[in-house]
Amino acid sequence: MSALPDARPAAKGWWRYALNGLVLVAVLVVAGVVAHTAPTKGLWQAPIPVAGALGEEIAGRNLVATIDGVRVAEQVTAANGWAGETTGVWVVVDAGVASVVSDSPARLGSARLQIGETSYSASTRPAFGTIADQSLTTGIALTGPLMFEVPRALLGSEAAHRASIQLALDEDRRVDSQIEVPVDLGALPVEASVETSDPVWGVR
Repeated sequence: MSALPDARPAAKGWWRYALNGLVLVAVLVVAGVVAHTAPTKGLWQAPIPVAGALGEEIAGRNLVATIDGVRVAEQVTAANGWAGETTGVWVVVDAGVASVVSDSPARLGSARLQIGETSYSASTRPAFGTIADQSLTTGIALTGPLMFEVPRALLGSEAAHRASIQLALDEDRRVDSQIEVPVDLGALPVEASVETSDPVWGVR
């Protein structure tokens, strides 16, 4: 009598299980890398930094700016008579800004001083004594001061040595260029008072 054929499936080699395990591990690793490196919604909508230095003309999409100087004072008086007193200090920035492509509409809608994780907006209380939130013209710079009120204690912090001035056309800076200029606030002397000049069109 002939023997019946063996109906049991042939046993898989151990190497097949090992290969399947390695493939699974590789897939998980790749998925983890993609998840951690893919841009988040915050990165997609973040402003596009355009870096430069003091005294250098820096051009973004529709904004060109030059930061001519930075001063720190206990009190600031604008040319229109506005006087700023504070329990902190004033960081006074002298700048010139203009639109590049179009001036309808174009305004310096965002002027910030970044110190560490904290951002300070330029004061609009001086009204026309500052260039903050003023309308811009294509090709003709509006030159004048920006005033930032900050806590005095920040000047002694490590973050003050890595501060930056950030300028953009709109308060909503998403996916638009943002001009950024580093400044070492910790190295600047604190003056008793500073008087600023009227904003003017063209280079002063």
